[in-house]
Parts: sequence; C-alpha cells; structure tokens
Amino acid sequence: MKRSSPLAIRPSRILVTATISALCFGAVPTASSDTFTERPWGYDSAAGSCVVCHSLEEGGPFRVAPNLWDIVGAEKGRDRDWFNYSPGLLKVGGTWTREELDRFLEDAAAFAPGSTKSIRVRDAEQRAEIIDYLAGLGD
Repeated sequence: MKRSSPLAIRPSRILVTATISALCFGAVPTASSDTFTERPWGYDSAAGSCVVCHSLEEGGPFRVAPNLWDIVGAEKGRDRDWFNYSPGLLKVGGTWTREELDRFLEDAAAFAPGSTKSIRVRDAEQRAEIIDYLAGLGD
C-alpha cells in the first residue's frame, strides 16, 4: 500500500506555515508610515505571539487576522471591514470577556467549532499574561 506524503494530507498547514514565516521573518508594514520594520508594534509584549497574525495598536492594519486593540469587552466579529471571521466564531456571538478569551486562546476549535485560529496557548499563566496585556489596550 502506497503511503501519502504528510504534505499531501495537510496542504492548509503549508499555507499557514508559509504565512506565519513570512510575517515572522519578513518585513511588516507599520500603521504609522509606509516604511517597513522588522518587528511589529507589541512584538516584545506579553502578547508578542499574537502579532504574527494581529496588529495591537489603535487603528492598526489587518494582517492575517483582525486588530486586537480594545478587544476585551468588544463584540465578537466587530470589525466590519474584516470579512474572514469564521462562521463558528460569529455563531458564538456576544462580547469578548477575559474568560472567553482564555477559552479561545486555549482551544479555539473547542470554543468556536470551525474557527480558523490554529495557534493554541496551552499554558494558563501565559494566557493570563496575554489577556492582561490585551485588557490594557484600549480607551
């Protein structure tokens, strides 16, 4: 029996890995200028792992995922200019509480079946630090 290549099994992982690699190691435009910088805003924060896909600054650009400025207490799917929210996340509805962010960061697929978020933060202390940082962003 011929075994298929692991790459053939999960082509979506190739795309995700390529995108994350490009964002981590490539140039990323900043919200404040048309120039490029190697590290996006918030890179050296507790939420540094989030900036691979999200911008954290007020009015920051959409990257692979929507901006997280003022996310705690915000409506899920709030950014009407972002059209890639998963149906699973939109179905959950409501606003982002600390508890829901914790569950989402731990296992997005369990929190919102069909979610496209692939990065999981398994360590509870790290999740708490990320959420504390995100809670400090906003008005």
